[in-house]
Amino acid sequence: MIAFIDFIFSYAAIFFGLMILFERREVSFTTAVYWVIQTMTTVGYGDIEITTDILRVFSIIVQLTGIFFFFGLLFPLVISPTIERRLKEHFTELPTVAESRLEEHVIICGYNPLVTSLIRELQSVKSPFLVVDPDREHVTYLVEHGIPCIIGDPTEREVLINARIDNAAKLIANMDDETNATIVLLASSITNIEVIAIVEDIKNLKYLKYAGADRVISPKQIYGVQLGMRATGPLVNKVLESVEFFKNLRVVELPIFPQSVLIGQTLGEAEHLHKTGAHVIGIWENGELLLGPSADKVIKENTVLLCSGTMEQLSRLRALTTGGLRR
Repeated sequence: MIAFIDFIFSYAAIFFGLMILFERREVSFTTAVYWVIQTMTTVGYGDIEITTDILRVFSIIVQLTGIFFFFGLLFPLVISPTIERRLKEHFTELPTVAESRLEEHVIICGYNPLVTSLIRELQSVKSPFLVVDPDREHVTYLVEHGIPCIIGDPTEREVLINARIDNAAKLIANMDDETNATIVLLASSITNIEVIAIVEDIKNLKYLKYAGADRVISPKQIYGVQLGMRATGPLVNKVLESVEFFKNLRVVELPIFPQSVLIGQTLGEAEHLHKTGAHVIGIWENGELLLGPSADKVIKENTVLLCSGTMEQLSRLRALTTGGLRR
């Protein structure tokens, strides 16, 4: 692109000079640039007349340069690869049916940062799982990273059947509350499976239970419990309240106390945090929950960490959030 612009201005300067020397008339530099662009693109409106052979030869050179640039460089090197990539993304077949050997697995409906941490935990304990998501970009990302998944709307019966719901152990509805209610009703009508629903608005908790969810988990409700715990202070170095997703896998929110060794460190720098084995899947700050925080997120006093892990891992992390090595 820079070379193309250089050609335009260089040819415009030459055209400006040739017009004075051979055509005996002067044009503005803007007009010279205008003539070069319309000549290179072979538009040729004909509003700038040239009568001498030297200008005509020069216009031929400009035209050939434009043809070479557009059809010899721009199209094959820039435009064609872009079109090819777009077509490949659009027509690439994404998985729509789970593998036939998949059984006793966890079906996760909806992909987001919270699911990323859950996937790591399931992989660490070698528990089979399958992500079902209607978003093409999400599923493409999962396929590229070797994560079992299928594309489809989990509110459709055929999609859940393709996810082998009859052979599954659990189903997690992790989309918006209205969609989750539909998923819960549909899953319960197909087979007798344990269904866990993640609720966004706590007011909808009872409706998801009415729909047939065996368990409804509300991050906001957990946060309220943790605020109550926080007011009592760090009485013991163990996890007092947590939500169990699966056997040995829990999610808990741990407030950062003033004497915590983690204060002032980023999530990436906190070496002691990594050694606990627990994962930070979210951070509460100023009443807002940030899921999938970046590694450069600074841990501050009054921060609340949303963490996942085993009871032992979370207990070690709680020791750090309440004081840890700083004491």
